[in-house]
Amino acid sequence: MTSIGAGLKTGLLALCAALFVAGPASAGTKDDIRDLQARLAAAEQALAAQSQTTVKISQLERQIQQLTGQVEELSYRLDLANQRLDAVSAVLAGDANYTPPGDYSGAGASGPGGGPVSLVPGSDAEEGGEDPIGKQIAQSSEQAAPDDVSLPLDPNAAFDYASSFLLAGDYARAKAAFTMYVEAFPNHPRTADAQFRLGEIHLALGENAAAADAFIAHIRNYPNDPRSAEAYLKLGTAFARLDKTKEACTVFKTMKSKHPNASSPVLQRANLEMARIDCK
Repeated sequence: MTSIGAGLKTGLLALCAALFVAGPASAGTKDDIRDLQARLAAAEQALAAQSQTTVKISQLERQIQQLTGQVEELSYRLDLANQRLDAVSAVLAGDANYTPPGDYSGAGASGPGGGPVSLVPGSDAEEGGEDPIGKQIAQSSEQAAPDDVSLPLDPNAAFDYASSFLLAGDYARAKAAFTMYVEAFPNHPRTADAQFRLGEIHLALGENAAAADAFIAHIRNYPNDPRSAEAYLKLGTAFARLDKTKEACTVFKTMKSKHPNASSPVLQRANLEMARIDCK
């Protein structure tokens, strides 16, 4: 064999050996590539799932923010409603010195009206005095009497209808509705309560003469009503705000005489009022 042939043979043997060695290595590389591709696909799926989760989380966060805003708004409205109810309750309880917080502070208006029918012979009541109450109550007292109040035919439904205006702070319509109720259902068991609430509304609005008239009507027409003692208390308060000290003192004394077993808050309030206006 010539040297050239030997070299060629050696080269072929080397090439075969190389191919023999490279064959298994190439198969392993392909397996590695397939494994990496599988891992990459899994990573892409995980990333896509994570992206979807991130989007969902973002959506949930936005919904939570919206719900939080709604809760805050409702809480604010509830706080305002509670402040308004506190102001009304304080005034209806006869607390002339109560100053509502926030937007509800302010001076009320003394409404017009004729002199009340006095329980004290010879007395002649006049409108006067001031009643510090919330601005909203004052504004309600200045509104014209509404003409869109229409009572349901059922007495209980009509009472609830009138009460709904009071709870909503619509004192003009509440006053109109309770006035209509008293006239429409004079003999119904709930009319005494309607008459009492009518007096409270007048008193809260600073319409002291009209309040006195309403409480006098309650005392005369419903002497056995459970709130009769409180009606005397509110009547005395109305007279005191009208600067009718003598009449107010007479009413307070009459209340304590006729209702010695009245509730402690009513008796205590009467004593405070009597001390405040210096009843002898």
